[in-house]
Amino acid sequence: MARPVEREPGGPRRLRDLLLLGDDLVVATDSIGGIGPKPADTVAADAATVAHFGLRVPLLEVICAGAEPIAVIDNLCVELEPTGREMIAEIRRLAAAAGVPAEAVTGSTEDNVPTRATGIGVTVLGRLPEGGTGLGGSRVGDAVVCVGLPVSAPRDRIHIGHPQQVPVEAVVAALATGLVHDALPVGSKGLAWEVPQLASTAGLVHEWVEPPPVPREDSGGPSSCVLLSCDPGDLADVRATIPAGVPVKVVARLVNPGRE
Repeated sequence: MARPVEREPGGPRRLRDLLLLGDDLVVATDSIGGIGPKPADTVAADAATVAHFGLRVPLLEVICAGAEPIAVIDNLCVELEPTGREMIAEIRRLAAAAGVPAEAVTGSTEDNVPTRATGIGVTVLGRLPEGGTGLGGSRVGDAVVCVGLPVSAPRDRIHIGHPQQVPVEAVVAALATGLVHDALPVGSKGLAWEVPQLASTAGLVHEWVEPPPVPREDSGGPSSCVLLSCDPGDLADVRATIPAGVPVKVVARLVNPGRE
């Protein structure tokens, strides 16, 4: 969600869930605690899965802002061997899928004291193209498309490669077409919150598709789905970038405020 704040020219400001530094550097971050393979974790999950979803959220926030991810910082509150090593391998794999090389992935582990519960914090740095924020480019008449479905624990079993979850690579490919006017990951508040946010960034409002092709109130959890806005005439070309089997549903249309 955008949370504008007063700032000095060139100072930091909020853009949705991002922090904009200067004119072109964006920062997104996320954390996970108590989920993992350790004895005191509340929810059991393997180390790679925790790392994957810890990175997925801020990575998609940066990508959907139109920025190029340039660095990943992982702060792992676990020992390097074996848990940290498994996490780092998955973080590097997912980062590479978004174009971030292994040498641009850095971080730390906790090797001074034993840890009985899992904790992880991930920060992603991105660089915006010259000339804008990459946000708010939606236009009157655009279709709002939900790629993937809102899936989230504990309602759903979440795992890497979930068939109803949009791959990070697919979002990168869709944006690379140049046909997508804006993009926004869906979080825990679901489409009911995120679609109006996408519309308002461009000074527009939305009209829902009825009946709802995607549940509006369900949590998208770890950004399991992403909203894209595009001209309806370009929808087939955008859809062609999404792997077969991943749901692609038009959920709303964007119109001018005050439209009767």
